[in-house]
Amino acid sequence: MLGLVMRTTAALLSLYFWVNTGIHAAQTGSKCGISQVCNPMVSSLRVVGGTEAMYGSHPWLVSLQNRGSHFCGGSILSDRWIMTAAHCFTSLVIVGEFDQRVHDEEEQVFLVKSVSVHEKYNPALPMNYDIALIELNQRIQMGARVQPICLPLPNENILPQTTCMTAGWGRIKERGRLPVVLREVHLDLVDGAKCKYVLQTLKGSMMNQRLIRPQPSMTVLCAGPETGGRDACQGDSGGPLVCPARSEGHHWVALGVTSWGKGCGRSWGNNSSRPPSKRGSPGIFTDVRLLLPWIKRKLREGSVCKYLNVFLCLCVTGVFCGSVLPGPILLNNSHNATLLFSSDISRAGSGFVIRHHAVKGHFHPGCGTLVLVEDKASIHSPNHPQAYSNDCVLRWVIHAPLGHVVKLEFTDFDLEESERCLYDSLTVLGDVEGTEEIALLCGGSIPPPVLSYNSTMVLQFTSDSSITHRGFRATLTFIKEMIHKYDLVFIICEYEFFFIW
Repeated sequence: MLGLVMRTTAALLSLYFWVNTGIHAAQTGSKCGISQVCNPMVSSLRVVGGTEAMYGSHPWLVSLQNRGSHFCGGSILSDRWIMTAAHCFTSLVIVGEFDQRVHDEEEQVFLVKSVSVHEKYNPALPMNYDIALIELNQRIQMGARVQPICLPLPNENILPQTTCMTAGWGRIKERGRLPVVLREVHLDLVDGAKCKYVLQTLKGSMMNQRLIRPQPSMTVLCAGPETGGRDACQGDSGGPLVCPARSEGHHWVALGVTSWGKGCGRSWGNNSSRPPSKRGSPGIFTDVRLLLPWIKRKLREGSVCKYLNVFLCLCVTGVFCGSVLPGPILLNNSHNATLLFSSDISRAGSGFVIRHHAVKGHFHPGCGTLVLVEDKASIHSPNHPQAYSNDCVLRWVIHAPLGHVVKLEFTDFDLEESERCLYDSLTVLGDVEGTEEIALLCGGSIPPPVLSYNSTMVLQFTSDSSITHRGFRATLTFIKEMIHKYDLVFIICEYEFFFIW
């Protein structure tokens, strides 16, 4: 081993390094980033090499395990999603873990339902895009010692020399033992230019000269003292580097994801005067701020029921799949539908049974319903003007006549307000597949009218597991595409400037 350490506990892929790893995402504010057991924000503690953490002081931290042994860390973003490093892989996720010798009070064990690794992840150093999201097979039960971490704002201005913190069950020194009780260490952020320079000094210590090539598009940040002595190490990969947010709320944000380092706790201030094998580095972390659009997209994709789309005479195309029973489908002002069933040549399932019936009078859609609209209509959130319910997903697919666009105009709007609308939200999409986001709405102000790009508009209303508001009411009308394209683009861009992150 040459001392280049991925912050994991197993060897994989190469001879010269050690490899490891609902839309209701992590939020800013009182719902995330705060330990209910203690408040480390007010602590001035600076420890050399780390110290044992207080039980419950890192409620967002999880243990990723393989074959019964801790392998990587991760952090809770929501009750279904875990953020970790792309080079981490796992079969079990343990939340509420503290002392690995015993079953802790709020400890919960989950299987992995799916893993999303960043498409641009490159295992060649500096390990750009070293990030992954894990979807759990069940929901996490939150408590005093199990809480999500906040994601930073896209423009979160956390300055160099800010004291941040990472924690985990990684080695307490290079080639040292693995602790059974959670440990934490405080690390100061390193200036970005200095971080790039240090990575350049490692270039000569690698067996392959292509490995260390810092570029303007680097997605890493550095933290740790030049003199060494404090660092993450093997087994800490995937855990968060949490920093105090500069915005109101006095909470922690996950600024980084633990990725790798040259050795553990080595000094690195005078690397250029040392032989390659003796050089060190600060801790290298994936910069979460640079990957927020990807995280947001993956979380939103994961929260949309994948069985909502159907093949209909309304020219709305999609697919039902999986083993989860879909909610009811309402054909608003439509009298017929065409269903198309298909299967491939491999695995088979038990199939499906459908019941259909006519609904007399006006039907009020509830959570879990897909509403297909082909005529002008008034729509509203469930129970409006009373509060909508928790954990609600309701979807409208609007199809205007050929040569028309859809105009959505609000008469009432009151959804829980949050940064990036990640608690409760109404998403306006330009296609059934959900790839064209027109607007993302929340808060208590009535938005201006929204126009579709073409004859199709999709609305998706979602709420999380806490705090509900009045909801919204809006009217749908169809207008001919007589607006000049530049005017339409101006209207949409002006709208997005105020309402879309």
